[in-house]
Amino acid sequence: MPADVFVSQIALKRTQAAIERLVLAGHELRLDALAYAVGLSPGYFQREFSACVGLSPKRFAQVLAKERLLQALRADMPVLHAALEAGLSGPGRAHELLIHAEGATPAQARQGGKGMRITTGMVHTELGVMFAAWTGLGFCALEFARSGGPDEAQELQASLQTTWPNALWARDDAMLQARVRGALDSGGRAAVHVRASHFRLRVWQALMQLPPNALVSYGGLARALGRPDSARAVAGAVAANPVAILIPCHRVIRESGELAGYRWGIARKAMLIAREQDAVS
Repeated sequence: MPADVFVSQIALKRTQAAIERLVLAGHELRLDALAYAVGLSPGYFQREFSACVGLSPKRFAQVLAKERLLQALRADMPVLHAALEAGLSGPGRAHELLIHAEGATPAQARQGGKGMRITTGMVHTELGVMFAAWTGLGFCALEFARSGGPDEAQELQASLQTTWPNALWARDDAMLQARVRGALDSGGRAAVHVRASHFRLRVWQALMQLPPNALVSYGGLARALGRPDSARAVAGAVAANPVAILIPCHRVIRESGELAGYRWGIARKAMLIAREQDAVS
């Protein structure tokens, strides 16, 4: 068989058959068992499935398990029972899955962040005043503020509370000032703890892997993710980024070289790009 997988109608049918087996099984299946079921070698099946779906068979099974787990948790099922219902080996595996895919523990996903402590603050940087929020595992928000006044701080926190309605909230400007300063001094390398769909997480992770002076187009980013037809969805993920600089959405430009938009202002985007280009020149 050729090394490169051509996504034909036959390939799509085989992939659909494999997906149906995964859904009906209710748990992860071994790669070789899935491949055998559709008449392919494991290696070829892995490439064909990934080409058709945009995810590996293992990652796709994890997404299915995550959805089953969340449904069980939202039905107030105990974590152990919910994990088994989702086809996982136990609560430890459930915790690992949701930390990776949702940025939340099972209890936090079910209870809207109950038990989480989120610290917020308004901090001053050479780039302007910023609103920051820290969960203990990373930044869940870092946004440029309009004025930095108390009303705006309350407004931004209220918006964030829709994601974590039952979290414990505290204000500590000094602590956040130090954390943001450290993140900026390290070139934007810092822990990020966000909730989003798997696709958006993939886009944001790809952005965080860019070299400091690299720019990428929406289409280029879509192609790098193996989804060349998803430039519009990539643009939506970029626009929804809640953590400025650390998830460097300012590095995404149009194919023509134009800067395009930026939720915190085109002038600030130009400044961020210029600073990064100058730092490595």
